[in-house]
Amino acid sequence: MKTARVGIVVAILLAGAAYQAALRFGNVLSGFTGDSSLSYFQLQIVTTAFCLSPLLWMLESKSDFIPDEVGETYNLVDHGDINEEDYTKDSIYAILYSLYQAVGKSPSPSGNDYQFTFNTWGITGVPWIEAQTEPQRHGKAAYQGLVEFPEVKAYVERHPSPNIVEIGCGTGAGGNLISRLIPQSTYTALDMQQAAIDTCNKLHAKFNPRLACKLVPGGVGNKGNQAPFNDSSVDMVVISETHIAEATIGPEEKAIFAEIVRILKPGGLFLWGNALPTSVWHLAAPVLGKMGMAPCGSLNHTTNAVKARDEDEVRVNMYVDHLKAQFPVMSLPHIGARCGSVADRLIKNFYRHPGTALYHKMVNGAHSYMHQCYKLEP
Repeated sequence: MKTARVGIVVAILLAGAAYQAALRFGNVLSGFTGDSSLSYFQLQIVTTAFCLSPLLWMLESKSDFIPDEVGETYNLVDHGDINEEDYTKDSIYAILYSLYQAVGKSPSPSGNDYQFTFNTWGITGVPWIEAQTEPQRHGKAAYQGLVEFPEVKAYVERHPSPNIVEIGCGTGAGGNLISRLIPQSTYTALDMQQAAIDTCNKLHAKFNPRLACKLVPGGVGNKGNQAPFNDSSVDMVVISETHIAEATIGPEEKAIFAEIVRILKPGGLFLWGNALPTSVWHLAAPVLGKMGMAPCGSLNHTTNAVKARDEDEVRVNMYVDHLKAQFPVMSLPHIGARCGSVADRLIKNFYRHPGTALYHKMVNGAHSYMHQCYKLEP
């Protein structure tokens, strides 16, 4: 009898330890920081813990969704929707960039295997679009569009060796592209995620001497963090589809804008592209104007951003299936299918995949995909 009681106590303790471990290592939404760069083995632990954690049930039963800017409401199970306060960007990006780094090349509809490095949904229907067989052509088009503004071309003619800085560079794929499109430029790619900078250095800067990838712990503008540049020393600043101004122009965004103004040379350019709430784009212009930034170009790519997502549907399905296939826990009876379904919705919503909340917000006009150019007045 005593042995049986001891066994029960041990089982309870082990169950409690497993529960705590699942809570700790499975919290993909807010449990990781920018300095997390997870190996393939570590990702196996994290994914298994997530699938066994109460977070999975909490996400499946979530109901407190906030209507979008035009009053439509979505949910997680069907649309991958999640409220901004339910996650931290540090954690989400730590997981995603570690995944991109760990899983290597992936199949594509054209048969060309590729390393997923353009973490941008991008645009189509523009003159500079690449061949249909290029798996990441839409992401490349999004970056190239930022340097297609006439004001940018005129600036490069006057200053053929510009110093370009990107804030929130991700894997550095866009920086690698732009630095080759402007062949005498020097390009510094900044990000708050160690996993992203690791990939930037390994896949891009290693083969491009004009590209430098640098970690800014906490991110530029956050908690007083400065970009590692002197005042008035940069010709252009790029922000492409990075996670700022998701809901409004608040203190964080104003701090980032202030850093951009500080490091830009008089007459320098700020090039910004993203899909954001339409209201945010209207809020940003006067804030930047008060800081001395004058508009020098604006293009609404929303229709072509939706088309890009439609064209990319098969590729993204293949990629997410490729990701899920890396983790044996997602093959387990019952729990594997549940976990795979939630992970599928969360990732695809992040990509604005057809059928997700963020895709619908572009379709219904709540969000607009814009490219904008601002010039720092002398």
